[in-house]
Amino acid sequence: GVLYLLEHEEEYVFTLPSAYARSILTIPWVELGGKVNISCARTGYSATVTFHTKPFYGGKVHRVTAEVKHNPTNTIVCKAQGEWNGTLEFTYSNGDTKVIDTNKLPVIRKKIRPIAKQGPLESR
Repeated sequence: GVLYLLEHEEEYVFTLPSAYARSILTIPWVELGGKVNISCARTGYSATVTFHTKPFYGGKVHRVTAEVKHNPTNTIVCKAQGEWNGTLEFTYSNGDTKVIDTNKLPVIRKKIRPIAKQGPLESR
């Protein structure tokens, strides 16, 4: 995928994780797994996000780790770990840490064009 941040004149190219159907014979649920790579040529930053699948016995669901790197200087500027749908802890290269509970973030509605003004290959 490609994400354009027009106000910053940045273009991010990214891959997507795999989605796995679990417990299809009981109560089904979807789990994300695999590595996601994100990069911006203009800024020189890239990130690798790893979605960890739950082990067969024990372990946690929705676990994620990430690393943000400034490629021109080969410096890791931030690492993150936690649950993508819960609490994430960010550790920065200067020693600072920040914890974000994604359940407490505000929900921002998507801005979309009216259906009548959408092209034939667009969808809501």
